[in-house]
Amino acid sequence: MSGYALVVFSKKSRNLIIEAGELIGWDKVNPDILGSMLQAVASEDKRSHLGMHYTSVPNIMKVINPLFLDDLHEEFEKAKGNETKLNNLLERMRKMKFMDPACGSGNFLIITYKELRRLEMDIFEELGKINNSTMYVPTIDLGQFYGIEIEDFAVDVTRLSLYIADHQMNLELKRRYGDYLRETLPLHKVGDIRCGNALRLDWNEILPHEKDDEVYLFGNPPYKGGKSQPKEYKKYTEPIIGHIKGWKNLDYITCWFILGSKYISNSKAKLAFVTTNSITQGEQVSMLWPEVYKNNVDIDFAYASFKWGNNAKKNAGVIVAIIGLSDKKDIKQRKLFNGNKIRLVDNISPYLTDGLNVIVTKSSKPINNLPLMSLGNMAKDGGNFMLNKGEKEQLLYEYPEAKKYIKKIMGSKELLNNISRYCIWLDDGNYTEAMSIPFIKRRIEQVRKFRLDSTAQSTREAASYSYRFKQRGHYDEVVKLKNKFNVIIVPRVTSESRLYVPMDMLDANTIVSDSMAIYDAPLWLLGLLESRMHMAWLRNVVGKLGTSYRYSSVLTYNTFPVPDLSTRRKREIESLIADILDIREEEGGTLAELYGSPLAAKNPKPMNPRLLKAHQELDKVVDRAYKSTDFKDDNERLALLLNMYSEMIGKKG
Repeated sequence: MSGYALVVFSKKSRNLIIEAGELIGWDKVNPDILGSMLQAVASEDKRSHLGMHYTSVPNIMKVINPLFLDDLHEEFEKAKGNETKLNNLLERMRKMKFMDPACGSGNFLIITYKELRRLEMDIFEELGKINNSTMYVPTIDLGQFYGIEIEDFAVDVTRLSLYIADHQMNLELKRRYGDYLRETLPLHKVGDIRCGNALRLDWNEILPHEKDDEVYLFGNPPYKGGKSQPKEYKKYTEPIIGHIKGWKNLDYITCWFILGSKYISNSKAKLAFVTTNSITQGEQVSMLWPEVYKNNVDIDFAYASFKWGNNAKKNAGVIVAIIGLSDKKDIKQRKLFNGNKIRLVDNISPYLTDGLNVIVTKSSKPINNLPLMSLGNMAKDGGNFMLNKGEKEQLLYEYPEAKKYIKKIMGSKELLNNISRYCIWLDDGNYTEAMSIPFIKRRIEQVRKFRLDSTAQSTREAASYSYRFKQRGHYDEVVKLKNKFNVIIVPRVTSESRLYVPMDMLDANTIVSDSMAIYDAPLWLLGLLESRMHMAWLRNVVGKLGTSYRYSSVLTYNTFPVPDLSTRRKREIESLIADILDIREEEGGTLAELYGSPLAAKNPKPMNPRLLKAHQELDKVVDRAYKSTDFKDDNERLALLLNMYSEMIGKKG
């Protein structure tokens, strides 16, 4: 029985397979959607945590075409009419091996097998034209296919689906060439489809490979974010990424890229994984990609972000990227895909742009000669320093002298929703006098109690100065130098569905709370930060909090490349951002309403058209400061910015 397999399914798997088979005739079953069919009869509790993926064929082709299939088809076209070359191609295909280290129900393996068998048939047909032969002996075998899957039921589905695919391809061979039909029974042996945790298994033990073996890894590994992972996941990921500073914030899928890059290092093996685009944005880039690059591999093709669909009963799409890796010395041509467009490029950066392998890292100070950005002022007061509009008016009615102790305060919520909020603002020089006002004295006593009750030592220590905010940011330093100044406020968190981050210019009498602040800021700087150029940088180098951007001074602002701006250019920018501020006021409504959510997947809300047009005029002027000709898209903007960043770091270094 050598070369054949004894197939044993669990009782659960056997019953579900029989039940599914009764829903539709097996001759009509598409093995690549078998998992979806079984999903329809599987119990809800099992289905909720199975590792099975029901990925659509077109999306699977996005992975396997550039990884190896395009190359095989090109070789076939060149071999037509040459019997030796055609047989060499068959021999090459016979030796190729494939593994999905998160195979789910086997879709990637199944589609790959079927595509190889069809190409094999095309080669047979071409050979028949040359030598008039009608003998077709398939060389592609199920033993070339390997996988790892944590759920035993999904492993059973993968094996069964491969057997069905084998049978169906034999029927297709018969339809094309007549009476020939390779035996389906007894079943031929499938390669090792291992049930286990891919992060705890030795991939090279499951699919051993030598330096010159043609081996391909592919698939759609789990996406769990660093902070959304169950605690038990950390014991699997720590041995792989635990040495990286901040490793607990890395996505689960990063482990597949690190293990995969080690597997293919210094060999002809290649890989391509579907991934959330989070590993090509924000701080994860600086944490993951140095680990990948140290294995002497590089990105040889990539798909920019797109919506990933599947064939599941409840089709759910997420925004993903596809990244292919190869050993550096084996990369002949790099391909960058964007929708239906493809570009041949010299290099693909970890941000999936045409450019150098530049990685943006945190900087405690601006490296672009811009003014300092700091976090706003933190009260730690239990809400006792805060006043709504009614409370403020009542206080000033009873104690008009309290006016000099009250300031307007603004954070992200107040900025975006036009909420009027005020605070008691005292310092060492006036708090004794302010204590003569009973309302203020009572509030300060409540702040003291709140801080003393805190479990944090630093907050308890702050009870000794309960008359002022616990943290005053950069505000006090500026006040010592100037009485009047402007402040740019930047929300710390803002929706990714907006075209621009709504920012604003405040005066010195407004206190910035839970937002970023740039004190004594020129108006042209607000225009620069409100440009599409800055948004291209922000979208790629900033981290995310759920589906929102989390603005970072150390990662976004301090590293943002800025060209030398002439006085004339600054005046142009100032004029245009002033127009934008005027339009906001004239149009009315909140910034949340004016900027809308035009990029939202569900219920998109357009940006105010007049405001949008003004921003686009600003974009043109800012773009010209960076490049004399138009940018094709944001990818080109980002590529230029990354090159500028590299030059800035070089000069600082």
